[in-house]
Amino acid sequence: MIRIVTLSVLPIEVIDHVTRRVHAAYGLGCEIEGEAHLPKGARDKDTNAFDGPKLLAEIDDKTMLYADDKLLYITSEPVSTPPGPMGRGPISGYAQYGQGKAVVTSHGLGAKGALGLESGLAKRAAHQVGHLWDLHHCFDPRCAMHPDWAPGFTQYPEVALCLFCREKSERKIKLGQG
Repeated sequence: MIRIVTLSVLPIEVIDHVTRRVHAAYGLGCEIEGEAHLPKGARDKDTNAFDGPKLLAEIDDKTMLYADDKLLYITSEPVSTPPGPMGRGPISGYAQYGQGKAVVTSHGLGAKGALGLESGLAKRAAHQVGHLWDLHHCFDPRCAMHPDWAPGFTQYPEVALCLFCREKSERKIKLGQG
């Protein structure tokens, strides 16, 4: 089961659209679980963005009812990565690769050349859920696992997996892994 938890106020029709599109992409139950609060300690004072890994480590995850549940947190706040050799960059989401929790942001959607709020957030969400099932980035620009920083991601607003990614995710889901 994919459980969606909101961390910011977003229109219910947007969250409902994300839920339906993620369900269609993975063929697995996907439901809105409720709301949670962003942990204050996860906000970076310099960028005013939430550190993705720290946010997932510090958030209260009482909504995980079963070991194979996946939690997808949705926020409108900016999310960033830990500092690296090129600094601290903004990201559209972060997933605990092969584990149970991911966060995705609507921050930056609707800007010039970007996907709209509903389709963009749904595609970002499907992408992060894919990482929870060990899916890597895909070369097919039509696939939701195509890197969101690549031009093809915005050219194809449909939330779908290519055949290879769909089969890999189905194997993981059937085996109850990840």
